Amino acid sequence: MTKKSVGNISRRTMVQSTAMMVAAPALISRAAAQTTPRWGGTLRYGLSVEPQRMNQLNTVWMTDATQHLYDRLLTRAPDGSYVPNLATWALSPDNLAWTFKLKPGIKFHSGEPYTSAAVKWWFDQARDPKGFYGFKGSYSSVDSVETPDELTAVVKLKHPDAALAFILYTVYSSIINPTVYERLGKDAYGVDTVDGTGPFRLKEFTPGSKLIIERNDVYAWAPPCVQNQGPAWLDAIEYRYIADDPARTAAVEAGDLDIIIQPNLADVGRLQQSRELVVKSKPMPGVRVIFFNTETKPWDDKRVRQAVAHAIEREPIIQKLLFGQGIAAYSLVPPFFKDMYLPDCEKFFPFNLKSAKDLLTAAGLVDHDADGMVEFQGKPWEPELLVTAAADQVALAQVIQAQLARIGIKIKIVQVDLQTLIAHMHNGDFGALTGGYLWDGPDTILDWWLFSGNIPSTNRARVRVRKPRIDSLLEKMRNSATLAERAAVVRDIQRVFQGDIAAIIPIYCPLDIYVISKKVHGYEPNLMTLYPRMNDVWLDA
Repeated sequence: MTKKSVGNISRRTMVQSTAMMVAAPALISRAAAQTTPRWGGTLRYGLSVEPQRMNQLNTVWMTDATQHLYDRLLTRAPDGSYVPNLATWALSPDNLAWTFKLKPGIKFHSGEPYTSAAVKWWFDQARDPKGFYGFKGSYSSVDSVETPDELTAVVKLKHPDAALAFILYTVYSSIINPTVYERLGKDAYGVDTVDGTGPFRLKEFTPGSKLIIERNDVYAWAPPCVQNQGPAWLDAIEYRYIADDPARTAAVEAGDLDIIIQPNLADVGRLQQSRELVVKSKPMPGVRVIFFNTETKPWDDKRVRQAVAHAIEREPIIQKLLFGQGIAAYSLVPPFFKDMYLPDCEKFFPFNLKSAKDLLTAAGLVDHDADGMVEFQGKPWEPELLVTAAADQVALAQVIQAQLARIGIKIKIVQVDLQTLIAHMHNGDFGALTGGYLWDGPDTILDWWLFSGNIPSTNRARVRVRKPRIDSLLEKMRNSATLAERAAVVRDIQRVFQGDIAAIIPIYCPLDIYVISKKVHGYEPNLMTLYPRMNDVWLDA
């Protein structure tokens, strides 16, 4: 059987699951001409969310460092095209077999050779129905993986899958050394040790305190979109966790950090005038939301959730909370993914306090004692809203609290650390929580967040099979042979979920804002990469 070469997939000629985002004019600027790169130095990088482990088989949150510790079979260039990383590939004429040819000479950080056995092991783990891996639905088209030799892996599909290239590109498909993983076990791996093939290796990791990665001196298999094809210029990258936006901003201004993401929004205008810093921004492929536990009363009644949807006033949130640096969101699909976005979402639950109050009354939530707040089952009702310490999440929760008070819902904000929130989420021990995603594949987010088989990992709203419309639509989406067919199903999912079920209410889409010391060179965020690569980054002496 002949095969057609797809060693470099463009957005127009091959599969992928996201649409090209439209950038706001003049959001991304390139630095002026740079001098010759130099070796050495430790880049100090400020994180707003605390990393817990670099093991995608045992967590639903990965950190920026994961991009640099691991490689994947393929990756994506800044223009959105898929290009080889650990392997080149060919696709059969019927689109049912992908043959990956691994680059020779690649080694894991431990020194063990990278072979097709590791590729097969990864596919088996990702597809394990009993495994924790929250994105297994994205591998549902895979039927089997064969390894005819150490440098060849043949992935056979049950049906054509228009999204396989996308999931293989993500950090959640990073290739792990199976020998080390099975020796350490899922809880220790990713904390005590990481054994990937990336341009950096784990040096030190103390959750809640310090994360340092150091250069992989033997690295020689960078993707073609990277200028530096050898080891990284930097000696190391030190990640520091600072949840407070003003504190993180102050650290980069003081020279204690070299890069931060998401500064204090009130300070962006001032930071843009700095002689020592550069501010770069781009549309964020993500949405900030409220989740409701559909298994907890009275949130199991869609009329209560719909009432909240009517009570959310988005524009004041964007102007006052974000200082205008964001856009209103009415769907889990950001509006700049134009082929997948359903504009009707903007009309389903417009801001209307009367409609919200009428829905609460119909659901039996009434203010009997005239104190301005509704009761549930004849008793005062003060539902908890879980939120992490992240400043944007706390501020959003406070605004939601004030807005829902206008329809008689007395929200109690409960602030917890990330691990505690995840534990509550997995146990179903919550009523509502704030959250969001940063991901350049909103169609896969629908799969992860709504598929009943992903309870308790990524289906936070615990939307179960009793909503067969969602699971059946997700299955149809996965089986789509073309991007156009897949996009049409994505619009149908939004029509059902955002227009009726309303278990997750979108609030806004923020911007990605980077504040970078001018002594940093080669750090270029782009629309098609969540975590900019560090291969080409170097520091002034």
